[in-house]
Amino acid sequence: MKYLWLCVVFILTACISAPNVVKGKGGVYGVLSADSHPAISKKREHDPGSNSGYGEMGTAGAEHQEDRVDYAKLDELYVGLVQTNLPPRQHQLVASIDGMSRKSIALATGDSLQLHNNTRQSQHFFVAEPATGNIQTFPTLAAGAVANCKIDLEGDLELLSEDNDALKTVLFSKKNMLAKRMSSGEHYQFDKLEPGSYQLIFWYWRLGKIQQTVHIQAEENSRVDKTLTVDSVINSN
Repeated sequence: MKYLWLCVVFILTACISAPNVVKGKGGVYGVLSADSHPAISKKREHDPGSNSGYGEMGTAGAEHQEDRVDYAKLDELYVGLVQTNLPPRQHQLVASIDGMSRKSIALATGDSLQLHNNTRQSQHFFVAEPATGNIQTFPTLAAGAVANCKIDLEGDLELLSEDNDALKTVLFSKKNMLAKRMSSGEHYQFDKLEPGSYQLIFWYWRLGKIQQTVHIQAEENSRVDKTLTVDSVINSN
């Protein structure tokens, strides 16, 4: 059954359609997926009952299975293409008593988050850049209120609340990046691009990012498939 599934995935991957060819323009397309460490995949293949996986944390010998990552079902992978003169976009994000509606968002610096505070108390949201200690604060958001918050910082960020540690969303912000959210194994495409060199960025918040330059030729499509793993992310940096 496992090999039948792999064959199906291979066939679907091979059959994805390229963007339509437009005179004087080009495109890039491909498949983005995520997978566990090769050593763990090999162990599971030889030992189907193995519980080894990313995200598990041992405490006194106990494994927390709720923290395991099911890579085949991830739906917060992102692929971004860095362009020029992109208009700002708006991204929806809801805070509730159960937490944030999104664990992660990839966006362009200058985009805004439309924050819905569906908790029962006011929230003081802010964006932090852990690597530098930079902070961007927002006005207090009353319970039930909605506000548009422009993201001025660039890089690996965190949206947090001073009032509730459970309200957290990981952000990746890059100037002039058009980002698309995907599920693992889905295909993406960017079309009608002017010939030239572009930066592609593949990102999953629990693994990191892979950046790659792609050269677009007029009336040609370039295919770039990528699998995010711990190894592939580390080796790309």
